[in-house]
Amino acid sequence: MRLSRRSLLAGGAALAAASLAGCAREAGVADPMAGRSTELPEEPVTIDWLSQELSDNEGNDLRRTLIEAFHKRHPTITVRLVQVPPTTDVRRTTLTTQIASGAVTPDVYLGDCAWPAQFAHHSLAMPLGMLSDGADFWSGYPDPIVTAVSYEDRAWAFPMYLDIAFLYYRADLLHKHGLEPPATWEELHRTAGRLTEAGDVRYGFVWQGASSETLTCNFAEMLADAGGALMDERAEEVLVDSDAGRRALEFMSGLVADGVSPAAVGTFAEEQAMTAFSGGQSAFLRNWSYAWGAANAPGGSAVAGKVGATLRPTFEGSGRPRLSTLGGWHNFVNPHTRHLGAALAFARWVAQEEAQTIMATTSPYTPTLSSVLADPEVVGQDNPTFGLSADAEFVVRPTQSPHYPQISKAIYTTANPLIVDGGGDAGAVLSEMAEGMRRARDGEAL
Repeated sequence: MRLSRRSLLAGGAALAAASLAGCAREAGVADPMAGRSTELPEEPVTIDWLSQELSDNEGNDLRRTLIEAFHKRHPTITVRLVQVPPTTDVRRTTLTTQIASGAVTPDVYLGDCAWPAQFAHHSLAMPLGMLSDGADFWSGYPDPIVTAVSYEDRAWAFPMYLDIAFLYYRADLLHKHGLEPPATWEELHRTAGRLTEAGDVRYGFVWQGASSETLTCNFAEMLADAGGALMDERAEEVLVDSDAGRRALEFMSGLVADGVSPAAVGTFAEEQAMTAFSGGQSAFLRNWSYAWGAANAPGGSAVAGKVGATLRPTFEGSGRPRLSTLGGWHNFVNPHTRHLGAALAFARWVAQEEAQTIMATTSPYTPTLSSVLADPEVVGQDNPTFGLSADAEFVVRPTQSPHYPQISKAIYTTANPLIVDGGGDAGAVLSEMAEGMRRARDGEAL
């Protein structure tokens, strides 16, 4: 799937300010909205929004900017920020426990694009209506994003921002040596080696190899670069044990074995890899869209103004360039909230033009609304990731399975030791990984 510029423009023109409240109806399916008011409150109310910190281009808190703009539109609704657990996996587990026990807060929570199927299956999110009932509204977003927030033809979250993986590079060092950004992984290997041998950087390439969801994303991309896939599009057949799987795993572990990536990359999540790159220690970084802002943060990065970005390379001989895992964060509504109208209004407002434009023009976060993403003023900003986004091809993880967290765990727990060790029997690892994924798919794994 791809965010083509043509589809962005077509989708943006069709956006309507449709209210989705009250659309969550389907024969035989309980409707958590039944009998509850979805109207805006006439008396002052306060709702809690759980969201990780989001910094704008000046290092300020984007969340507070959005909250202030929303409050001007809806003076009766005050949005209060809730402190979040430190990592995505801990955040998901905490919310799962909290909402399953009937907690009424947070009223709105920012969740990963991999969550909708699991949270819908376990009644941890408010259904926002059948996609067919809100066709005008959802036509304002690219198809891959609509698919990501839906499960069994219903929407379960309002889109906030899109994450696409890019290759960030030290433009100053490539210029110094007369080199171009690498188009293949083999070329990156050679270039990284040249820059480290010259003493320009300590590491050639940093990425995310920690035993967590972040490694699943990195492996899914490398696997697709090699022509393979984790599972089929319906998340039913496990396909990972393949020649492409062996090529991907052997290359990733070989980066460590050859000294292109540090052994510590096996413990790196986004933050650790970002710190190494923005501290000037690495020539290349794989990271999400937000990293452009972090790498160029005034006073916060040693390489500000020296960085370039491009879509990810692929393997030599592969016909699949520009691949990226589809990532992003979207606002879910707690099905137990006591302020349903206010919670729906805020979550929906963040997905629409005013909030999306604020985000696109003041921060590095990629908007999800097609009309804003295609706006020449947005694309033309000093942030190449906005312009590159339309040319990315997406790698889809099997997130349509309600057992995706267990499937992902089977992937990263088996791949991580091979990376930490810098090599091993990739065939045996893939066999174990595939068996773990099948058990997870069938609901037999914890």
